[in-house]
Amino acid sequence: MKAVKVLTSFLGAMLLAFLLAAATGWDFGLSLIGVMLISLIPAPRGVLNMAIQVEIWEKDVVDNLYKNNQFAQYAWPADEFVLKGTVVHIPVSGSPGQVKKNLQVFPQTAMKRADNDIVYAIDTFYLLPRHIEEIEKYELSYDKRQSVVGEDEAFLIQCAMDNLLYKWAPAAANTLLTDGAPVDATLAGAQGSRASFTKQAFEDIFLKWNHANIPDTDRVALLTAHHYSQFLKSLSEAEKTDVGRVADLSKGVVGEYLGIKIMRRSEVLRYRGADGAYSVVDELDENYAPDEDDRSASLFWQKYSVERAFGEVKMFDNPGRAEYYGDIFSMILRLGGRQRRAAGVWAVVEAIV
Repeated sequence: MKAVKVLTSFLGAMLLAFLLAAATGWDFGLSLIGVMLISLIPAPRGVLNMAIQVEIWEKDVVDNLYKNNQFAQYAWPADEFVLKGTVVHIPVSGSPGQVKKNLQVFPQTAMKRADNDIVYAIDTFYLLPRHIEEIEKYELSYDKRQSVVGEDEAFLIQCAMDNLLYKWAPAAANTLLTDGAPVDATLAGAQGSRASFTKQAFEDIFLKWNHANIPDTDRVALLTAHHYSQFLKSLSEAEKTDVGRVADLSKGVVGEYLGIKIMRRSEVLRYRGADGAYSVVDELDENYAPDEDDRSASLFWQKYSVERAFGEVKMFDNPGRAEYYGDIFSMILRLGGRQRRAAGVWAVVEAIV
């Protein structure tokens, strides 16, 4: 095995020497000696490994962005319109020209088309610096650095996806209240009773979409875990069988009802306020605190009624920091989105009972 490695290294050096000689006109023998001498110079400690590790973790974030958040793939992608990873700029054509029949008056006034631009900033999510003390690497039976980075990466993605749902959330005018039997509030920090979720919400939104000429395809319902359980209880046994027959867990689809793909998440949205005047709550706001009257909500949309835009992900890795006696790493992720067509987005908000 050792002989094979030596032979492989020697052949690689010969190839590099040949290319160097061809490019510069140098003597092949001198080029070979130069390549072999350069290979003997050791790389700075940790430099190569650090760069490779950073690239691997950045790629891992991108690869896992939709792994447990498949709902985000049911949205119009605006990635190609992202400028420098921070701003979405979408050129929008103006209205078509006027058409008149059997004109009798000439000349007609020439009209110039007025084009508009959609511009919005992408949110940046900062994973605050993490400190891994050097001694922990030797005292623990597992690789704490890899464990911490992996867990923080997953949490960073989760927060970005929570924010994407917040960006898609409709105003009170495009919401319905749950109408089922009373159940205990399940949203963190909420107290009292709430009306449970039933299949009636699907039927009501189905009719509203049809009336607004929303496309029949790619209709999605993202239900909270509790709403999904309550929804199943409102179905007949035959309906339960039909709902589960079209499940596709590889795509995050747990069922389908009235042609609407059903997906599930632990929590989706939080609303606050009186009936008809509530608004969605940004749980990532620094001043956020739960309220006992908060209402959990599930979200319904058609794929081309919402938009997502991925900017970039970047990891900062500073190993061997003397003042910390260990390593420091942090990460940023840029992801944004918006509603594209209000009539295609609805929320089902818990009624307080």
